[in-house]
Parts: sequence; structure tokens; C-alpha cells
Amino acid sequence: MVGLVRREQQPAEAKAAPSVETLLRQLDDPDPDCRREAALGLDGVAEAVPHLLARVGPETASTVRDALLTTLAAHDTTEVAEALAIHLASDEADLRTSVAEALSTMPGSVPAIIPRLIDDPDHDVRVMTAMVLADLAHPGSLTWLADMIRQDPHPNVVTAAVDALLPSLGPEHTELLRDAVRRFPDDPFLRFTVEAAVG
Repeated sequence: MVGLVRREQQPAEAKAAPSVETLLRQLDDPDPDCRREAALGLDGVAEAVPHLLARVGPETASTVRDALLTTLAAHDTTEVAEALAIHLASDEADLRTSVAEALSTMPGSVPAIIPRLIDDPDHDVRVMTAMVLADLAHPGSLTWLADMIRQDPHPNVVTAAVDALLPSLGPEHTELLRDAVRRFPDDPFLRFTVEAAVG
């Protein structure tokens, strides 16, 4: 009995953090909470990046996907930005949106791929690119959005770029937006968006 009492009075040992190998295995665990903890636990582990990237597309739990993207966005490298940008063409709306939000938090690497994205042949990718630029903290964001409004051949892309530009709209943009309406006179949504912004 004395031995038991003494053992209980000793301070509990701190639980050892799981190894990188353990966390990598947990990325495939059936339990989404376990996968989420693994994704967050791999923050800052460069060797885990390929494994995290491989999980983004197949992941079905939004909480886990958000954890994966949070950890990946913190790396902010061109490798990660390029790999994530592939999902902007996904048929899954939630995945496209989540990836766009993650890319918008990567000002160190995303600007390097923006020129390619705004020229992507898929207009849906260009729409998502406007969403990225809406929140990307980079001095070139407004210029890229203005270029999209001025040059993109698809009205949905132009409307998305107008929406992204609205929070930073200035008098210098008025004629740009009105020109966009003149380019697409049969698009009522674009007209409504511009008229609501500039009258």
C-alpha cells in the first residue's frame, strides 16, 4: 500500500509528443479527429509537405481539410502554391473555395503563379483566381484585378474580378468598370454589380 501511495503522489510524466512517422501514419486514420490532429501536428515539418499535399484532394472532412491547408499555407513556397492551385479546377466547390482561401494567405509564393492563373484556359479557374486576389496581401493584386476586368473574355470572370476589387474601389476605377459593362452589354449581373458600385 505504501508503494502505491508514493507512486500516486509523484508528478505525472508529460506525455511524449508523437513522432513525425506516427503523425504521417495518422493522416490516413479512419477517425477525422485523428487526421486533423496529425495535420496540425505536422506544422513546420518540411518532409511532411508531399504527404499533406496528397491528402488535400481525397479528404472528405472539412475540418481535416482546413487543418491540412492551414499547415500547408504556412510553408508559403512555390511548390506548395503550384500543387494547391491545381485544385482551383476541381468540380468540388468546397475544395475550390478552401484552396482559394489558403492561397490568399500565401503572399510570398502565390504572386509568382498569378500570371499563369489569370491566363488559364478554364474560366472557372480564372474566377477562383479573382477570389484569391481579393484577399492576397500583395501590391500587385489590384493591378491584376484591373487587368482581368479590362481584358478577360468571359463575363463571369470579369464580374468576379469586379467583386474582388470593390473593397478597394476608387474614382480611378469608375471608367474601367463602365467599360466592362460596355464590353458585355447582355450580362445583367455584371451591369447590376457595376451600377451598385459606381452608379
